[in-house]
Amino acid sequence: MSNVSKTGKLYGVGVGPGDPELMTLKALRVLKDAPVIAAPKSSNIDADSNALEIIKGSIGVEGKVILELGLPMTKDRAVLKAGRDKAAAELAGMLEKGLDVAFITLGDPMLYSTFSYLVPLVRERLPHARVEAVAGVTSFCAAASAAMLPLAEGSESVAIEPCAYKLEDVRRALKTSDTVILLKVNKALDGIIKLLEEESLLNNAVFVSRASCSDAEIVTDLKTLKGRDAGYFSLIIVKKGSI
Repeated sequence: MSNVSKTGKLYGVGVGPGDPELMTLKALRVLKDAPVIAAPKSSNIDADSNALEIIKGSIGVEGKVILELGLPMTKDRAVLKAGRDKAAAELAGMLEKGLDVAFITLGDPMLYSTFSYLVPLVRERLPHARVEAVAGVTSFCAAASAAMLPLAEGSESVAIEPCAYKLEDVRRALKTSDTVILLKVNKALDGIIKLLEEESLLNNAVFVSRASCSDAEIVTDLKTLKGRDAGYFSLIIVKKGSI
């Protein structure tokens, strides 16, 4: 069994939605102190390199070990498991050397983040591993601020729905919640627009891409987005009442 006192600590660090100024003071401190920066690396999206660019512009990474973890974006369970097992083994290897590791993720590490999948796998290898999550600003909070759209007031309810799977789940959320945040909309945009038309909510929706970045885009007429590649960093907020 590993000596707990000599084992490094694993941090899941949310670096926010894109604007380096939206990183928390705690995130900056942890990233400055950690000798190892771990970043997920996939072949089909650029989210991972964006997280690295955010911290490079804030603290620099000179003298740090950059541990790129191959984590494919796929629904193939066997491929996912193999990638996560390998990444967990690499993280555990660094921790066993007594090195603290900061695993960076866009947004928050406990919301649709690879970090949450890796923690139990690391603990299988190092049962007494010290782990801490450092909260980050989420993309939808940044999007709501950019659009000056309150996500909830008073007793209003909020639902978060990923759109990469079943749009019928989105339909149910639209019927039961006052505000619905639609994530992962890039490959389902036309279907979402059609669904919003069917539910008479198209005029209650706002599309935001790359919230908090210099090239952020806000669109309130979603019909103009039909047939478009929305990009990975896009979402839609639907709020009953007027926008």
